[in-house]
Amino acid sequence: MSLALVVDDDPVTRLVLCHMLRSRGWTVSQAADAPDAVGMVGETPYDLVISDFHLPSGTGVDVLDAVERAESSPAFLLVTGILEHSSLSAEIASRITAQLTKPVSSEDLGAALDVLFPPKRE
Repeated sequence: MSLALVVDDDPVTRLVLCHMLRSRGWTVSQAADAPDAVGMVGETPYDLVISDFHLPSGTGVDVLDAVERAESSPAFLLVTGILEHSSLSAEIASRITAQLTKPVSSEDLGAALDVLFPPKRE
């Protein structure tokens, strides 16, 4: 079973992303801000971390820094609004595994997951 962490300060967005992941068979944890997420990434071997860019006590880049330090090397998917998407530096863009723009649809999330975690062929 795959383990994901969803980080977003908006409870509705967080719950929707968690629901979409669970419907695809993921076990999901959640955090509402950067410090909680950083602590969780340091303690748990996640396969995927999905983080909003703007958080109350930091940014998704703070979460990305923790992901890059994690022994489990989880994939990192950044969720941004349209304005943040266009203003991300090339350095940050090169560090993220994938990016989606809000509002995230089930189809867009599914497509990103299929790229990050290709289905196993038998």
